[in-house]
Amino acid sequence: MWASLSLDHPSAEENQALRLIEMREENGNVPKTEQAGSLKPLRDTGKSNLKEKKANSKLKQIEKEYTQKLAKSSQIIAELQTTISSLKEENSQQQLAAERRLQDVRQKFEDEKKQLIRDNDQAIKVLQDELENRSNQVRCAEKKLQHKDLESQEQITYIRQEYETKLKGLMPASLRQELEDTISSLKSQ
Repeated sequence: MWASLSLDHPSAEENQALRLIEMREENGNVPKTEQAGSLKPLRDTGKSNLKEKKANSKLKQIEKEYTQKLAKSSQIIAELQTTISSLKEENSQQQLAAERRLQDVRQKFEDEKKQLIRDNDQAIKVLQDELENRSNQVRCAEKKLQHKDLESQEQITYIRQEYETKLKGLMPASLRQELEDTISSLKSQ
């Protein structure tokens, strides 16, 4: 696309024609409309008129070429500006879409985070309730065990007293001592 934009340097002929025009303007050789009729050529101007016509023709050709190049360049610039505008718009839309997606992801992350916190809090509460329940069961079992132990102690004491009274009258002292030792050893177990 840029190859068509190459700005050619004027050819040698174009440079010569441009210099000729500049010299004429500097020397005042360009006739004014009032003086044009009163001027008489000093020599044969046929060749110079032919050169002027060729130079004018060449200048018109150069002007036409540069006008075409300018129009083509203007068209390319307009197309590039349109492309840039559309790319900027597309970039802006993509950026907005990316920001929306990022916001959606952030919101989703925050929602999941809150849900995890709620689930965690609920799980902790369930575990705390279960721990409290188990602690209550342990305390209850300990109380039952203490109660059973007390009942056993009372039964042992009651049975001992009952047998002591029965044995005092029926048994010799050595046998009674042996039974008391047996009861004591059973208590210690």
